[in-house]
Amino acid sequence: MKKIYVLVDNDQYFAHHVAFDTIDINVIIDYFKEREVTLEVLPLKELSLKIDIKDSIIFTLSSQKPYHKQYIDDIVEVLSLNNNILIPSKNILRCHENKGYQEYYKKIVGIDSLNGYYFNNDTVDYKYINKTYSFPLVLKQIDGSGSRGVRLIKSEKELKKEVNSFKVSTHVRFMIYCRENIFRFLKLKFSEKKLNYYKDHSSFIIQEFVPNLRFDYKVLIFFDKYYVLKRNINENDFRASGSGNFEFVDIEDSLLEYSKDIFEKLNEPFMSLDVCFDGDKYYLIEYQGIHFGPYTQIYSKGFYQKKYDKWSYIKEKVSLEEDIAYSLFSYLDMIGCI
Repeated sequence: MKKIYVLVDNDQYFAHHVAFDTIDINVIIDYFKEREVTLEVLPLKELSLKIDIKDSIIFTLSSQKPYHKQYIDDIVEVLSLNNNILIPSKNILRCHENKGYQEYYKKIVGIDSLNGYYFNNDTVDYKYINKTYSFPLVLKQIDGSGSRGVRLIKSEKELKKEVNSFKVSTHVRFMIYCRENIFRFLKLKFSEKKLNYYKDHSSFIIQEFVPNLRFDYKVLIFFDKYYVLKRNINENDFRASGSGNFEFVDIEDSLLEYSKDIFEKLNEPFMSLDVCFDGDKYYLIEYQGIHFGPYTQIYSKGFYQKKYDKWSYIKEKVSLEEDIAYSLFSYLDMIGCI
């Protein structure tokens, strides 16, 4: 059996949004230990000394902080070159806080649902968008959670305006921008070329809009356990995520089957799906395979599970750590690693 490592960051694994507590890694370690499988904890700060790990299984993690996430992504990339099995995969880590990469990756795995198109200021052709896609469209920043950075766009003019509003200067760019404008004001020599080069640019996606929606679903999947939350859309809005208007309701088998098909294509131990339904067809809005909000699992009284070709609701309450441990162990068992 391959050696199994679990990456931790400051003794934490699979940390969530600041509104939720972090995961107790000891629950996961004990779960595996009870099944006679040993997990070795590998602190991120020690990885520079152990970057030559190979032929192993590594439970990976990510971060909400961009500079820290880049550091983790670089480490994970190197680990992937040494014949290690990464769980979740590096592609799913790349999808975290990156809705643009999500759009590319879902096409690679064969998911054709509510297409989105990835642009930034250097690549966007507004006239092409106007000719190719039908307004209204949904504009999204590539990072962020809830409804932050999500806007309904009704025209090319509005699209340009809203894309520009996404721009946030870094310290260096901001200083260059100020300096050049001061030079211009004082009629001193300044570089228009440099100013334009360092002007901020934003990355974003535009996504097809599904009209007349009154709600969507958050589906959290832990291997074969499906937790579902209905998220209602508030009046005079089009976004369910972040509405705070949530409820647990009885779910149709068709939603569970759709979610199961998406989950199997992504082939990960756990997944968070945002799914909407227009009365005829389901659509995948977004997905995450790590660091997703656990609200649906924490506040649910049970989950759906398919056995013998039949979906059943099982009223059972376990901790988030137990579900994560169950998912990781079951996934390793499924792929024949334990």
